[in-house]
Amino acid sequence: MNKKWVTIGVLGVLVLGGGYWGYKKVTAKPVVSTNITAKAKTGDITKVITATGTVSFPHSIPLTFPDTGRIVELNIQPGDSVKAGQILAKMDDTRLQTVVLQQEANLMSAQSKLQILYDGFNAQTKAQAQGALAKAQQSLTVAQQNADPSYLRNQVSLANQTVTQASNELAKAQQSGNLSSIQSAQNALNQALTALKSAKNAQNGGAAQALVSAQADLTSAQYQVDKEADGPKSGDLQSAQASIAIARAQLASAQTDLENATIVAPTDAIVVSSPLQLYEYTNDNSIITLTPTGSNLQVGAMIDQADIAQVKVGQKVDITLDAYPDEHSSGRVSFVAIEGTATSNVTTFKVTVTVDQASDKLLSGMNANLEIIVAETKDVLTVPSEAIKTRGTEKGVMVPKVSGDNITRKEGSASQPAHPQLKSESEGEQTGANIEFIPVEVGLDDGTNVEIKSGLKEGQEVVTVINASPAARAATGGFSLGGGNRPMGGSRN
Repeated sequence: MNKKWVTIGVLGVLVLGGGYWGYKKVTAKPVVSTNITAKAKTGDITKVITATGTVSFPHSIPLTFPDTGRIVELNIQPGDSVKAGQILAKMDDTRLQTVVLQQEANLMSAQSKLQILYDGFNAQTKAQAQGALAKAQQSLTVAQQNADPSYLRNQVSLANQTVTQASNELAKAQQSGNLSSIQSAQNALNQALTALKSAKNAQNGGAAQALVSAQADLTSAQYQVDKEADGPKSGDLQSAQASIAIARAQLASAQTDLENATIVAPTDAIVVSSPLQLYEYTNDNSIITLTPTGSNLQVGAMIDQADIAQVKVGQKVDITLDAYPDEHSSGRVSFVAIEGTATSNVTTFKVTVTVDQASDKLLSGMNANLEIIVAETKDVLTVPSEAIKTRGTEKGVMVPKVSGDNITRKEGSASQPAHPQLKSESEGEQTGANIEFIPVEVGLDDGTNVEIKSGLKEGQEVVTVINASPAARAATGGFSLGGGNRPMGGSRN
């Protein structure tokens, strides 16, 4: 009996619930789609091209030791500010100093050899050469006289007479028996015989040989005088001067090697990196890197070929970091490549941005986000970009019709349009009778808002979404967009 009443009760509840659901279904109002609108208002339009690049120093100065050596002095660490001429690091240069001393000695030796050539032709040697020439000329004159045939015959005749006379004197002395007289006469005869022999030798060619010798002596003396007058030979001078030039070059090379043993700051700068360690030996990685003081950071980025035509030198750039989105740095485009780089069939162009005002967070080596401002307008009439429609070749906006333009039926019935329906050819949408198409002249479009040059007035309402469902309205907060523009910042191309 109890189970029966329970079953009847359950069935009753179901019947009542079903009846209530049917009643609500019949009496519920139909869902009505509503247009979403926004108001034209004064604002700024900024069109940007976005990119990601790497922060770096514009000028990097690498300094290193050309030769291997042990570091004996190290005066810096990364981040230090240095002045031009300041010694940054130095390696052991004992051997290099010795080489410089050797080359200095070689130069002095070469210079002294040249000086010896010049010193060999002074006033004293010139006078000596002139005296030797005069003596040679006098000797030649005597030799010429002695070589005369008649003179030679006369000398032989005189010598014969002297011999005959000496022989007679010796015979007389022998007859006297005086030993002293005999010895004296014998000596005189011997001298006469020697003189005769010399005279005959001269006559038989000796005088001619003496003449030839005297002529040779004169030629030699004349050459010496000429040599003294002309100075050192050109060949000797060139050889000595070449030796000096070689010695100077070797000395300069040794001095350069000595100078290169010390790294000096070429300008006022900041130390970017320094891998050197005191008392360690240098290697290929022993490079100190500087950046000049006062040089701004730069950001290098690659821009797609579809956008590069809009990028110009001088354009302003906003720079941010992913880790610090609220930290902004400003810069300007300083370089746009005229030749692209193709990678995987995608061509991009290098663009360099010089940072004007850097955030403290912006450091070399970081990845930075760039917004290159390619166009902007200030204080112009704007509407959301989605409000712009196209009819044929004409651009315009859809606006709600003013009261009285439509004939409205009872609640829940469709409105009958006062004009034929319009079709947005770009959207393919059927417009309702409560809106109409108004042509407008558009200007800059940043992808979010568009400039209206003519056709609308400030505060005028435009349709952004036609016949929006309740779900679409809920996505907008359940109210019309007629408050104003979306945040500026431009499209992300």
